[in-house]
Amino acid sequence: MARGKDVPTRAEVTEKIETNKREMEAKEVDIGKIVEDLETVKQTLEQLDFGGTVEGSDEVRGSIEGAENVTEEAYGREDESLEQVQTRNEEFEGELQERGRSSESDLGKISDAKVETKETIKQLEDAREAALREIDFLKEQLLRASEARRESNAIQEKLQARVHAGKRG
Repeated sequence: MARGKDVPTRAEVTEKIETNKREMEAKEVDIGKIVEDLETVKQTLEQLDFGGTVEGSDEVRGSIEGAENVTEEAYGREDESLEQVQTRNEEFEGELQERGRSSESDLGKISDAKVETKETIKQLEDAREAALREIDFLKEQLLRASEARRESNAIQEKLQARVHAGKRG
């Protein structure tokens, strides 16, 4: 049976997981910088005395609040982008689960084959071992993908909490 077009190699599976993980980590770093900027802007606004004129104080306050707004907008865009990567990763996890079920089904079919000759028995035993290795590989990759997404979700939640901390009504 020929390899189907939609069946990836092990290297492709591993690379996709690494790519998704790197992409999530990069976006987390970018979001972290935005959150730090937002916190700095909020702290700056809280620290100002506004001891000059009403007009000058209003202008300074307006500009700083504008900086806060554009930073929050940037945060929203980057957070949405991270969500998209996490969703793609989660969909890939589903593909890996399906591939694992397929491999387990194949293992069952191999195990159910009734043969008599030593040579055939040996070859089917080799096929069974290969199927077991495939199942182990897919389980390991699924675990790696799931862990990367869970870590990313946890980081995202912490960053969201920081953004929403001290939110003015």
